[in-house]
This record gives sequence, C-alpha cells and structure tokens, in this order.
Amino acid sequence: MILLYIVLATIAEMIVALAGIFFVFLGSEKLKRYLPYFISFSVGTFLAVVFLNILPEAMKYSSPDTILSYTLAGFLFFLLLSRFLHWYHHHEKRECSPEDGSSKCVRVDDTRVSIKASGYLVLAGDFIHNFIDGIIIALAFLADVNIGIVTTIAVLFHEFPQEVADFFILINAGFSKKKALLFNFLVSSTTLVGAVITYFLAVNIDKFIGPALGLVAGNFLYIAASDLIPELQARHGAGTGSTIRQFSLILLGVFIMYTIIILMPE
Repeated sequence: MILLYIVLATIAEMIVALAGIFFVFLGSEKLKRYLPYFISFSVGTFLAVVFLNILPEAMKYSSPDTILSYTLAGFLFFLLLSRFLHWYHHHEKRECSPEDGSSKCVRVDDTRVSIKASGYLVLAGDFIHNFIDGIIIALAFLADVNIGIVTTIAVLFHEFPQEVADFFILINAGFSKKKALLFNFLVSSTTLVGAVITYFLAVNIDKFIGPALGLVAGNFLYIAASDLIPELQARHGAGTGSTIRQFSLILLGVFIMYTIIILMPE
C-alpha cells in the first residue's frame, strides 16, 4: 500500500511538469512579447530555489563545507558540459558529409545551437532535481503516510512555478512548445524512478541526498549566471525603465518562491 501511495504521489508531480500547457494557447507573437518578462521571473525563481530551498535542505543531510564543495563541483561540471554540448553541435552543424555528394546539406545556425545547449542543461538539472524529489517523497511515506501526503503537497506547490519557468527557458533555448512540454514531462519521470528505487533500497540512501542537492544548486547557479542573466543584458532596453521592469520581475520571482517555501510545512 505504501508503494501505491508513493507511485500516485510521483505521478501527481509528473503531471505538474505539464504546467506550461496553460501558456501554449498564448500564440507565438504573444509568447515572444512576454518571454523577456518570464526570463526575468525565472532568474528570481532559480536564485530563490537555490539559496532559500536547495542549499538549506542539503545542509540538513551534510555539512555546509561538503555541500558547498559539491555546489562548486556542480557549477564547474555543468560549465564543461555546456562547452561539450556547444562543441558537439558545432561539429554536427552539417547533417550530411561532403563525401556523400549531396548538395542538400542542412546547416544549423551556430548562435541558435549555442543557445539551445542551455535548454539541455535545464533538463539535466531537472533530471537530477526530480530524481531527488522522488527520493524525498519516498522517504517521507516510508516514515509516515501523513508526512508523505503533506510532503507531496509541498513539493507540488514548489514545483508548479518552477516548471512554468523551465517551460519558458526551454522555449527561449529553441525548443518548440510541444517539445518543451514533452521533454519536461519525460524528465519528470525520474521522480518515479527515484521514488521506486528508494522504496526498495531505503537503507542509508539519505546520505547521498545532500551531495546530490549540492550538484543541483551548482547547475541552477550556472544556468542563471551563464544563460539567463546574459540574456537579460542582451534584451536590456534604453533608459532605467527596462532595468526597473527586469529587476522587479526578478524580485517577484524571489518573493513568490520565498512565500511558497515559508508556507511549506516542516
């Protein structure tokens, strides 16, 4: 019965990964118009999640020195991964080789490819993050069903705005709306994987949660610092009005995540 509760809880979180579907009906032009605002909002949510939720939660499982070391390692790892993705796509920009004699080689714009790598990094971070959510949900239900239910509700409230932010980040990275929803949903399935593995291998698994969360924090910090904030700089308009709008939306993202976090039951 406990396993059934765990599976249902993780399926609920997987459904939340489709939160971006509410914005599919906006249309391409409206999406482009509102996208800069959601990028600003995403910066705030990412920073708030890292500093107000992920790192404090990680330090419940490991020492601050250990967590910060893994956060640094995560930042550097995803820096290398980003460079690798960019290098790989740069060398794959032709979909056929000169030897095949075809004159219909399709070339991919390098700038587009570079931006798209950031979308894969978001998915990589979510892959780990959702897997850890599955671990946390399973451990909560294994401790007590009521604790598991409350934890699941808290995780769902926590995930909704983040999944919406991820959806717009993927759109900005070059994914189509359908692919952004599909990839978000597929990556969210790691929640179920993490939960089921935890259920069957519950002994001593909690010691890995802290370091894993540190890696996720490093990933999110890298995305914010290397992709989202530079994107805001590129979209920065003339005058102070643009700065005020961007910074206000960043603060809004921080405030909403902070509100959700403080309302989450311990």
